[in-house]
Order: sequence, then structure tokens, then C-alpha cells
Amino acid sequence: MRTRFSTVVAGIALTLAATPALCAAPSPLAEGKLLFEKNCAVCHTIERSLAVQADRAGWEATINKMIVKGAKLEKAQVEPILGYLTAKSAFETKCNTCHDLQRPLTAIKNPEQWQATVKLMAAKKPGPITDADAGAIALYLSLVTPVKPATPAAK
Repeated sequence: MRTRFSTVVAGIALTLAATPALCAAPSPLAEGKLLFEKNCAVCHTIERSLAVQADRAGWEATINKMIVKGAKLEKAQVEPILGYLTAKSAFETKCNTCHDLQRPLTAIKNPEQWQATVKLMAAKKPGPITDADAGAIALYLSLVTPVKPATPAAK
């Protein structure tokens, strides 16, 4: 009986501890990633598609070409997919200029910390990282890396 009670208490504690993470707002790129994986994998391996790097106009042209070839995408699905692919490409092309990509991909940060880090790196970069690129890169890293819990605000 005591063991069962301890198990129930432990389960409740774990549920309560996980609740903030489960209730956190999903990344704006999460929908695009899911739509990409669901729709593009019908014809291609995900790895093949993700090996391509393009800017927003390049991805838009590719998506439109796939629609002409028969991809079953609704108009409302294009923008989230476009956002995800553009953010991933911005990360891979901009951040790879100064350091390997594994370094940020293994870091544990929350979205606010990623925003600060990308802003700091953008100031150091020997080339243009636009505010749009920086925002997209921070969102992408928030989506694909382990999340560090936000520190509570000082009272």
C-alpha cells in the first residue's frame, strides 16, 4: 500500500513538474516542420529535402514547383513550411560561417536565451545577418535544441 501511494505521489509530482513545458506556447516554426515532414516525405526522403539550402525566394519557387508537379498543399500550409525551411537554411548558411553547427545544436537554452545569443553573434558576424534572419535563427534553434527552463523573473 505504501509503495502504491509513493508511486502515485511521484507520478503527480512528475506531472506537475512537466506542466510548464507542456503548456508553453509552441514555436511558430513547429507547425511548418510538421507540415513539411508530413507532406514533403510523400515524394522525397526528409534528409534529401533538408540537404538543400535556399533563401525564402528559392524555397518559395521550389514549393510552387512541387505544387505544379502535384504536391497536395493547401495555400494556408505553404507559409508555415516556407518559414521553417527558410529559418533552417538561414541557420545553416549564416552560423556555419564562424563555427561548426554542432556547437549550437547541442546547447541547452530557452527561447529568450537563443534570442540574446543570436543577437550577440549577429553583431560579431563578418557579414550581414538581418533582423529577420536573426529572429528566424533563434526560433529555429528554440525548436530543434533541448530547452532550458526559463529562470523566474525577480520580484
